[in-house]
Amino acid sequence: MTPTIPLNPVLPTSVILGNGTFPEWLDIRQILNRYNAALICADGGSEKARELGLIPQVIVGDLDSITPETLSRFRSAGVEIIHTPDQEDNDLEKCLRLLLTRGGRQFILAGFTGRRDDQTIATLQIARKYISRAQFLIYTKTAEMYLLNKGNWLFETISGQIISLFGFPRARQVTTAGLQFPLQAEILSGGSRGLSNVARGSVVQISFSGGHLLVVKIQEFL
Repeated sequence: MTPTIPLNPVLPTSVILGNGTFPEWLDIRQILNRYNAALICADGGSEKARELGLIPQVIVGDLDSITPETLSRFRSAGVEIIHTPDQEDNDLEKCLRLLLTRGGRQFILAGFTGRRDDQTIATLQIARKYISRAQFLIYTKTAEMYLLNKGNWLFETISGQIISLFGFPRARQVTTAGLQFPLQAEILSGGSRGLSNVARGSVVQISFSGGHLLVVKIQEFL
């Protein structure tokens, strides 16, 4: 099977902004252009969009984290605003449910980790809940996190970059190439097996036959 990159630039992609921590090294405009992505804001993520001078296509949420000034500005700009006051799901999950009904297949999340640990855990749980229907890339303060379905995947890396692999909760027949400590048809399920591996060059290949795998590319290099 020919390896593929985790996100396909030709598939419908949305960048979703939350009101958590944003990495200083992340260029959201560049990401939007690279994937020709729609910009979606989960409630308070609209404050980040306003700060960057970006106009979202949609704002979704209970609207308790957006200032009246920002809401008024985007409403005047013709932004679609969907008020969902129910508290059964958080604003990220509300965004995902809406976008999936509109054909979304790839989601890039920023601002959904770092501020509170419980919200970070919720973000990962939500991504796992919908992984059978979409591909996820989550940006944190220090890393890119990819949640993958079974397949043969290719990652661009830098020599010395820390790459960690976790069964989420379990991945079968995990085989890697381009890492300092290779895996060969192994099972990853819980624990620290797969933590803190190291890229040996510019490309790392990861394949597995079943389950889900969380791949974490640290943006601070050895």
